[in-house]
Amino acid sequence: MNSRFLPIALLTGVIFILALAGYLVPTRTDAMPVRILLENKGGKVIFDHKIHADMPERACADCHHTSGDDPAPPACSSCHVPKFDQPFILGHQETMDPKQCASCHHPEATIDNFDHNGHAEDYAAGNCRACHHDASIEPTPQSCANCHGGRTDIPSRKDAAHARCASCHDDLFDAGVTGCATCHVRQPAAPPQTGETDEAKPALRPCSDCHADPTDQLVPTTATAFHTQCMGCHEAKTSGPYGDDACFRCHMR
Repeated sequence: MNSRFLPIALLTGVIFILALAGYLVPTRTDAMPVRILLENKGGKVIFDHKIHADMPERACADCHHTSGDDPAPPACSSCHVPKFDQPFILGHQETMDPKQCASCHHPEATIDNFDHNGHAEDYAAGNCRACHHDASIEPTPQSCANCHGGRTDIPSRKDAAHARCASCHDDLFDAGVTGCATCHVRQPAAPPQTGETDEAKPALRPCSDCHADPTDQLVPTTATAFHTQCMGCHEAKTSGPYGDDACFRCHMR
């Protein structure tokens, strides 16, 4: 090879190696994205993240509402998934950042101050039927959760228990109960730490303990969250695409 072409060949090789490395090495996950490609059934959407992040009147927490002042807020898709189905519910503890546990499993989720033994002793001859169903429904008193769990054709555990409580504590309920703390002690549940065993992790109660709505309706999916957040902001500012006739301005066929 002619010696005068050697520097050119070396420079070309270095540029090629750098380009290949930039292509193969994944981008840092904590770096602020410039644009985000959103895949969905209505057609792909290119969301210009940098333009929104640079708006002087906007803060990260306006959209990343669980992050507070976190300089590296979690991606929307870490909580708002395309579909809240059983596989997601079973596997989300491994796929989500433990710092986000409190976003759904809020501190009030461990409210538990019902003294069963104390109530059982208050009734003469162990009158369990004062709270439990009569023998025609359950011959032997059983846990409320056995029936009042995730089913939708009967009251949730919360609604059923409150109805029973109100029948005896009418003075309290007639006065107007304001907040759970009137009856319950709140025990904040810290998110599980790395390296903890299953026995050491705090017990996270199922959503159905307090919520009558199905789990897949409690947290908006990705599409619902974006439509509500984006179009709600655009409509409030009367700028940008919003409304049912503006789909084509975001979605590409």
